[in-house]
Amino acid sequence: MNQRQIEAFRLVILRGSMTAAAEELGTSQPSISRLISELEASTGLALFTRNGGRIQATDAGSAFYSEVDRSFVGLEKLAHSAREIRQFGSGRLRLVAAPVLALSFVPMVIERFLAAYPRIAVSLEMRSEGTIQRWASSAHCDVGFATTTPDVFGVTSAELYRLAGVCALPAGHPLAAREHIEARDLRDQSLILPSYADDTRSSLDRVLRQADVTQVPTIETPYGATICAMVSRGLGIGVVNPLATYGANPAKITFRPFSPDVMFRGFTVCPQLQQPNPIVRSFLELAHGVDLRDACDRG
Repeated sequence: MNQRQIEAFRLVILRGSMTAAAEELGTSQPSISRLISELEASTGLALFTRNGGRIQATDAGSAFYSEVDRSFVGLEKLAHSAREIRQFGSGRLRLVAAPVLALSFVPMVIERFLAAYPRIAVSLEMRSEGTIQRWASSAHCDVGFATTTPDVFGVTSAELYRLAGVCALPAGHPLAAREHIEARDLRDQSLILPSYADDTRSSLDRVLRQADVTQVPTIETPYGATICAMVSRGLGIGVVNPLATYGANPAKITFRPFSPDVMFRGFTVCPQLQQPNPIVRSFLELAHGVDLRDACDRG
């Protein structure tokens, strides 16, 4: 079995005759007939029934054509990918991000990126911090967006932002009437705090301890989006990354500046051994060029 035989078989099925297939391939009808006979001999299948000058695919021929057609679809997809790679350096951009970034900042960058590169396919996965770093280290992604300091080998990283946290309060909470929340205001309040998987938890603990806020948090969770969801249900008060305000319902949750400052950081993380790729470079330039105040203001 060879490619020439398969191509002849496919065209006979598609065009309905050996003569039409021969014309498309620029050869003779006897050559097509010989190729079909050779294919039948190599597969052990009777692919066509012949009745005078007409041929018809057998059940085995139709089943075999389904497999052939699937293979050709795969080849066409590879050819399309090759064209994309020649033109853009990559036909696909693989992104992975922590929830607070996947739900706010990264979609904003993707929007701007696709306006410039509309034919590039983008995939975005939302994963934990550990998974983001492992994927970047093993080149399972092109760009990762993390909120904890990268600490694995085989990656290059750059700080993306450094933002002061905001206080998240249930709408209608007495403290929501204030323009600014101090750490001492949280004494005797139900607190929803980031878990110790978050880099900010230790600095937040320090700020609260200095303000004599000593109560044990009611709830701990590693994700700012989850904190906001629970604050919206009136379960407590949190201090979150201002990016977590993106898309929040003002009828259920209120955000206020918080002091002393608790800084939230973000990083881009890429495989260290990744070959230079103009598409990845363009995406990173867009990401680092975004005004983070814009992302927060959309909240």
